[in-house]
Amino acid sequence: MRSTSETVQDVEGPLLRAVVGYRLVAAGWMTLLGIFLITDQDDPLGSTVRVVVAVGVVLSWTTVATLIALRRPEMLRLQWFVAVDAAISIGSIVAADWAGTFVFAGGYPLAAVFATVQSRGTFAGMAVAGGLSLTALIRLGTLTDVTAAEFSVVIVYLIVGGVAAWTFAVIRRADRRRSDAEALLINERTERARVDERAAMAARIHDSVLQTLALIQREGDAPRRVRLLARRQERELRDWLYGPAEPTAATGFKDALTQVCTEVEELTGVEVSLVVVGAAQPGPEVDALALATREAVLNAAKHADIAEVAVYGEARPDGISVFVRDRGTGFDPSQVPEDRRGIRESMVGRLDVVGGMVEIITDPGNGTEVRLHLPWERAGRDADDE
Repeated sequence: MRSTSETVQDVEGPLLRAVVGYRLVAAGWMTLLGIFLITDQDDPLGSTVRVVVAVGVVLSWTTVATLIALRRPEMLRLQWFVAVDAAISIGSIVAADWAGTFVFAGGYPLAAVFATVQSRGTFAGMAVAGGLSLTALIRLGTLTDVTAAEFSVVIVYLIVGGVAAWTFAVIRRADRRRSDAEALLINERTERARVDERAAMAARIHDSVLQTLALIQREGDAPRRVRLLARRQERELRDWLYGPAEPTAATGFKDALTQVCTEVEELTGVEVSLVVVGAAQPGPEVDALALATREAVLNAAKHADIAEVAVYGEARPDGISVFVRDRGTGFDPSQVPEDRRGIRESMVGRLDVVGGMVEIITDPGNGTEVRLHLPWERAGRDADDE
């Protein structure tokens, strides 16, 4: 259940402004009708004093109600406000009777109906409308030669009150559905962001901690090598936790590839030959491409049983491409265990997020080539290429 202050600030805000606007227009119209009555010297039933008092009361209350609506809208729900509003509206009907014409009241009494429907709901609004109708009916009993137009005033309040109650209820239901849909969309986006963040963290941990642990297991008989790996992993984790979000973020395409290739050489002892043609501006997409390249090179160094991996990067007219080749044992992608997430998350998943793609061409016994591509609309161009 939404609080009054929360309700006033969403759909109730426009409704409240509409009610305030109607009250101001109705009070102004009643004032003009009163001026016409006062200046009409041929009207024997006109009472200048009564008209002036009625108009003065309506204008004073309109000023107070407007200030309350604009500054303390929660007060509109208080019983005393509704009671005073209804009393003054009923008084305007009585004053019109005293002036000799219902026309003098104009549409001002409806302001109380609209205000009550807006602040307290359908039943309270219809109760006020019923009170206005009953007052009009009683006042008609004191007049002779009642016209159909005058008698219609008796039912107008009920009809308009019912229409207002139905309209406000429809608007509120539509706003509630919109608010619920917006809340659901926000929750979905938040959950999607959490999933993406968890996936990015899992990929990062796989690329660093898990890979290092696997290398430590393989290098268990070389204590010095194990210590170097542990120290390097400690520095990388500290940078990741307390420094930049992506420790491989570099100043450009070539620097990013150079950095990841150097890391793999230090981790595995396998030589990585790198050739880069062209340039691209740094950014998250280039960093994601570099991290996916790192995973491809590291997989080749770990599993291909080779002494060298070749990496070729190129900034081409259709985007940035990186090719990672080895002459090792090759593998069957369909036979990769489900718990080995390097290809699925660290390469394919990472490039999917930035609009890139991965293609793996492998032949068991003859080596593997991994092709990574990032279109220009997702990658930054170098300033010289513009």
